[in-house]
Amino acid sequence: MVGGPRVSVATPRVIETTVGTSPVTVVIGRGVLGEVAARWDAVSPGTSALVVHDANVTRVAGDVAALLDHRGTRAVRVDVPPGEPSKCFAQLERITRAAAEAGVRRSDAVVAVGGGVVGDLAGFVAAAYQRGVALVQVPTSLLAMVDSSIGGKTAIDLPEGKNYVGAIWQPRLVVMDLDVLDTLPDRELSCGFAEVVKYGLLESTDLFERVAAWPALPGDPVALADLVADCVAHKLRVVTQDERESGLRASLNLGHTVGHGIEAAGEYSRYNHGEAISLGLLAALRISERMCGLDPAWRTRTADVLRAHGLPTSLGDGIATEDVLRAMGRDKKADAHALNMVLLHAPGKVVLRQDPPHDMVVAAIEELRA
Repeated sequence: MVGGPRVSVATPRVIETTVGTSPVTVVIGRGVLGEVAARWDAVSPGTSALVVHDANVTRVAGDVAALLDHRGTRAVRVDVPPGEPSKCFAQLERITRAAAEAGVRRSDAVVAVGGGVVGDLAGFVAAAYQRGVALVQVPTSLLAMVDSSIGGKTAIDLPEGKNYVGAIWQPRLVVMDLDVLDTLPDRELSCGFAEVVKYGLLESTDLFERVAAWPALPGDPVALADLVADCVAHKLRVVTQDERESGLRASLNLGHTVGHGIEAAGEYSRYNHGEAISLGLLAALRISERMCGLDPAWRTRTADVLRAHGLPTSLGDGIATEDVLRAMGRDKKADAHALNMVLLHAPGKVVLRQDPPHDMVVAAIEELRA
């Protein structure tokens, strides 16, 4: 859409844009779950919806299914075990076969209710089932709201690496009901906030200052809706210009090169995604100081913000640097020539580099042990 996403100033916040040829609507606010049914006519002309969720959000998934059933859309529910191991071929086969057995058709839609794991898995189901059906995302974690539910990346994991098999498949509708955040454990809220800090560094000094001043999570509901909307708008501005990550979209990976390496080296159990990104951000900022002249004060302030919200700022024992480096070499952000890293000259001034010296990367990881 020319001029980027349109963001409403009313409550709920509504963001509308077009990514490629796909119209995308994002609704953000409290008590907005009913928007799934209210906006369904713009999603699918079919008669059924495949609602994919995990056991942690059974109540929310039940509410979504009841709303769809009430409007005359048959809701077929499929649950998956919580956690990263569910992003696998076995669950992909199980869900798609359940859809086929239930008679879900190409004109119907998939509704993903849950965090990033469910969103990635169900999104890939939508992209693959009968060569593509409509997708609705109902993210139930802060991390999924500001990151994984938007932009269209869907995937499952391989033993060789995270998100190795997937597709770009844009959701037609994303409904972010902030009420669900009230039930999240503190650790889950903190993990989402790591991505919010990332946006503060990517967007501008002004957004970073708002993030740095944020009180205990989740914070004021109106202010939170504004903050989530700003993060979403930033990502959609980037994605509308570069849906397939051929250039600009890579900037959204700030902190993810080292972060994904730490996450994989810990076998996806030592650190949650947001915790690994917290450490990856600090490593990226350290390399930015050496390669791009970033003022070291930004790394100090970022560490303070991350620490204040319960996120790790030092790497624990049991994660070997060589294991992190090995995982980074397998990461999708690496190519045949070098690691691809997102660095900063200053907040809002991003540079993409393929050539961070090996010893500099090692030093940045080692400094996380201090």
